[in-house]
Amino acid sequence: MTELITYIFEFITTILSFFASLLLIKQKKDSQVPLGNMFLTLASSFVGIYALSTIIYSIIGQEWAVIVFLKLGMIAILMAVLLLYFTMQVLIYSSKWIKIHKLSFWVPLCTSLVISFVLVFTDYIIVIDAKTAETHFQPIPYTLFAIFVAFMLIYSTFSMYSFGIRKSTGNSRKRMQLFFIGLLFIIGSLIIDVLGNIIENEVIFDTLLFTTLSLGIIFVAGAFYGKKREIETG
Repeated sequence: MTELITYIFEFITTILSFFASLLLIKQKKDSQVPLGNMFLTLASSFVGIYALSTIIYSIIGQEWAVIVFLKLGMIAILMAVLLLYFTMQVLIYSSKWIKIHKLSFWVPLCTSLVISFVLVFTDYIIVIDAKTAETHFQPIPYTLFAIFVAFMLIYSTFSMYSFGIRKSTGNSRKRMQLFFIGLLFIIGSLIIDVLGNIIENEVIFDTLLFTTLSLGIIFVAGAFYGKKREIETG
């Protein structure tokens, strides 16, 4: 029963993430998706991949599956956070951001690719119980992953409030507020994940994790769901 509850919420997160991606794809005009929508569509899809990976290794219940799909899930979250950061930059500075602030694009991108390489090719996951997906992580690779994800989310949230919400008005401000709330939910899901690894109550924390993550995706998708001329600022 407890496993079923966890699967249900993982499945809901998967469906919501891919559904949000489909809604954002429909925003395209003249066969082009606005830059912010494109980043957010990919971010939402990666969250869906993360949730789906969790379902797969939980169902298979074998060591190889836990290692392979847990790594895939971690990389998916890494990419989702990177793309949310890109989305935030577009909301604040418009689609011209990449040309104007090249370092703020290339440095996080290259850093995330290096960390992804480390996650793929290093042996840092120790499977204690494959059936329950109980694992232990070697500190260095996991710490790199955790620091990058935490920093990007916190920086995105701070920048959105300081340089976006406080300096914008009207519809742009409303969209930034939605995105800001979504980021807070996603940060909350990471905190819940950490607490779930400390406190032994897997079902409650997994349920809260995927519920909070789903709410985060809904809010950030809502920030970009609209006509193209209403989406980008600047």
